Amino acid sequence: MSPNKWTIRKKLSALILLAFAAAVSFFYISYFSSRHIIEERAINGLRDPKTADSLIHYIAENEVNTYDYEKLQRWCSAYRGVDIEVFVDELLVYSSVARERSLGIIVRESELDKRLAMPVQFHDREAEVILYNGIHLYNRALEIGIVEACLLFFVIIILGIRSEVRYIRTVNEEIHVLEGGDLSKEITIRGSDEVTMLAESVDEFRKSMRNQLKTIEELEKSNRMMSAEIAHDLRTPLTSLIMYLDFAYGEIQGKEPQAEEYLTKAREKSVRLRNLLEENFSYTTMTDYFMKEKQEVHAYEVMNGYLNDMILNLETEGFNVRSDISFRKCSILIQRDAVARVLGNLMTNILKYADRDGEVCICGREKDKYLEIRITNDVRIFDEGKPESTGFGARIVKRLIEEMDGEYSSCEKDGKYTTVLRFLKARDHESLEDGQGTEREQIS
Repeated sequence: MSPNKWTIRKKLSALILLAFAAAVSFFYISYFSSRHIIEERAINGLRDPKTADSLIHYIAENEVNTYDYEKLQRWCSAYRGVDIEVFVDELLVYSSVARERSLGIIVRESELDKRLAMPVQFHDREAEVILYNGIHLYNRALEIGIVEACLLFFVIIILGIRSEVRYIRTVNEEIHVLEGGDLSKEITIRGSDEVTMLAESVDEFRKSMRNQLKTIEELEKSNRMMSAEIAHDLRTPLTSLIMYLDFAYGEIQGKEPQAEEYLTKAREKSVRLRNLLEENFSYTTMTDYFMKEKQEVHAYEVMNGYLNDMILNLETEGFNVRSDISFRKCSILIQRDAVARVLGNLMTNILKYADRDGEVCICGREKDKYLEIRITNDVRIFDEGKPESTGFGARIVKRLIEEMDGEYSSCEKDGKYTTVLRFLKARDHESLEDGQGTEREQIS
């Protein structure tokens, strides 16, 4: 880390110094302003005729002498907030203002004292008396000033830290957005402390991941295109090869049994290879479906049409189909061509691997968050073994369904093969895309 970086430690130290300087300055301004007001009030106390008349009346009624300290103290206690000083022959004989101006120390009357004093006739002699209002408020002003300065100190510290915490919270929220998969969200960069360095590192990581994903996407697209081109280029010679094998088989049919057997096997393998290329070409060109936007459609109107066409085609092929389809007026999010291709793949698998003497059950139900289609058929038993399967069809169906935010599963048990498709209802699409706390219902 560069030594001139404005680190968190430096920022906190500067914040504490700033808060301390502001608190001390506020204390001095507040305390001395209060002291000046108190002094003005104290000086103005001698101009208060009510207080002076009360003291004169008290001295006359109680025959107070200049040395009757207890009586004078009793009057000061009765008039809380008022203090007096008594001078006789320019010497202080009584003071309730400060301990250092007590009788133990000889204090002479100053010029200021003479200006503030007023003559009062005591029982034994005449003396000069100074009245002070609010001297006891000095300590109160000091205490209040200290409390207010401490409060100001902590308020400045809290406000300074709050700004840093707000920035940390902002970075945390933006990182959560990245966790959700949105790499387009930039991280806020502010300042030059450790948190900012972390934010810069996360943003650089975001940019790197975004570039890598873009590169991977381009490579995948390139691979798909290459695979599709290879599959397309190989289909033409394979078709010609199958045609020539048919010609050769026609020439030797009934003449050379051994050659017929070889030609028959060669043709089967060629057809098998062509089918593999067709499936691979179909799988690698599926991207067209993903580029189209999903639409919100009425399940009853759209899915009933697809399923009825599927049922009709299966019955035409000789299958016994039992259907139980019940969709209410709900909406689902689908891509129409993708759904047609999914059901087409499922029908092709039924034609290949289902037992025509058994029953095909197609059930459609509306559930809490999904529209569910369940297809069950009896598995055909082949005399010469079950034909090999590449699994392309199942992968195509799974990928198409997941691109529509749905679910696909299949299983074989007790001679029954069950396929389950689930399409997301439109009202639940936004909440599930956020991926925060919503768990999809498990397929039973």
